[in-house]
Amino acid sequence: MADLEKQNNNNDLDYEYLNTDDAANFLDEYNDYMPAIINTESLNNNLVNIQLSSKHEIKWERLPFSNSNKPILNVILPDVSDYYEIQAPLVYFNRYFNDAEIEKMVEMTNRYAIQNGSSWNKPTDIWEIKTFIALHIRMGCLKYPRVRMYWDTTLGLSNFSQYMTLNRFFSLRTNFHVVDNLTLSNDNKDRFKKVRPMYDCVRKRCKQLIVERNISIDEQIVPFTGKLNIKQYCKGKPNPWGVKIYVMCGSSGTIYDFLLYQGSATEFDIPPQIQKQVGMGGSVVLTMTQDLEKNKHCLYFDNFFAGYNLFEILLHKKIYAASTIRVNRFSKPPFLNDKWMASKGRGTTDKIRNKEDTICLVKWYDNKPVYMCSNFIASGEVEKVKRWDKKTKQYLDIEQPEVIKMYNKSMGGVDKIDQLIATMINLKLKKKDRMDLLNFKLRLADNLINLGSSAVTKSRGRPSSSTPKNSPQTKKKKKRAITT
Repeated sequence: MADLEKQNNNNDLDYEYLNTDDAANFLDEYNDYMPAIINTESLNNNLVNIQLSSKHEIKWERLPFSNSNKPILNVILPDVSDYYEIQAPLVYFNRYFNDAEIEKMVEMTNRYAIQNGSSWNKPTDIWEIKTFIALHIRMGCLKYPRVRMYWDTTLGLSNFSQYMTLNRFFSLRTNFHVVDNLTLSNDNKDRFKKVRPMYDCVRKRCKQLIVERNISIDEQIVPFTGKLNIKQYCKGKPNPWGVKIYVMCGSSGTIYDFLLYQGSATEFDIPPQIQKQVGMGGSVVLTMTQDLEKNKHCLYFDNFFAGYNLFEILLHKKIYAASTIRVNRFSKPPFLNDKWMASKGRGTTDKIRNKEDTICLVKWYDNKPVYMCSNFIASGEVEKVKRWDKKTKQYLDIEQPEVIKMYNKSMGGVDKIDQLIATMINLKLKKKDRMDLLNFKLRLADNLINLGSSAVTKSRGRPSSSTPKNSPQTKKKKKRAITT
């Protein structure tokens, strides 16, 4: 473990800031694509004014889909990654938590310590809080079973005791707050109210990133095994127990927005009447797509979020979407039955559209039927793909619709995030420029500690039994003679 910390100091990678000339050229070229300030109130009014179809009004026809929306997607977005160079970990940290936000943490921590009546020797400051955060980051890298072990001198981890004493660390840990408890009302149903400012900081920065062409929405589990009444279990996830969040990310794995799941208390930025019509999944999609610009993005999600009214709203907002679906949400579409399609062989496709020619449904039969919905493409161009046949024990070439290919290519953004976190490697960078997540955390911890905190040199308590022979020893006091 001690070698792991030393490895961080031996990293020879150079991290530079964005070149000034390149930055100027980038801003000029990308001016038309930068996210504009969105008026949420006006967007909500537009949503209410949309005429949504009821179930008995939905009519399906087996006619060709016009694909009139597909040519609009030919607008070229510049590749943002070409203009940015790798920067120091501290630069990225400051983009999400600047000094103003850290100052608020300092103020709330000092205020809670006074309100709690704890033995607070001295008020904390911004440098101590940054050191406190850095020590927690190091703990997350080393993962000892007990907190006190990080201050155990026999393990050789001098970096903890050097910058903060154990008692001070526990004192900060007890009093650390980011909100004033006295300002929280009793009827506040937000279950993350104690950490809401930190959540808002991270989400605000994610929403400022320039969004790529193909984006997807899916659920993710933040590992957590403590006591929490909204803790979820999701089968098949890398960490099945934890806090569920809904994430909107690109096919590259970059997160652009996320939403905390709180059951019925989940906070959505859309009118209540729209929430009732599109349900929980549709509300998640509409909340996270409020800042997306028209005619520039293709959105993908799974059948949990999909609904007919949701596709109507997305098409009205000029957001082109495709997803797997649950057939019972689409007013009994007249698909060909499974038995007939199975007799025709794997790769058989059936497609229908609504009478307005705005939404198309596709049924593709592989080993089992796959149902898709889209507001910009039907089956598209058909291509051959290889599938394993158990009977003949060989690969077969079967036909696959283009919408299936597009969905498979762009839907794995959240899974890619989980992969990058698990392997701790950024696959987008060249091998010589890579800094894995573990090294990134350790370097960030060093940068935070070295900003302004001073090392603790004054020893406390009784001398250690492992004191070197050459170190100065304390003189023993002579016992005073007692006269009778």
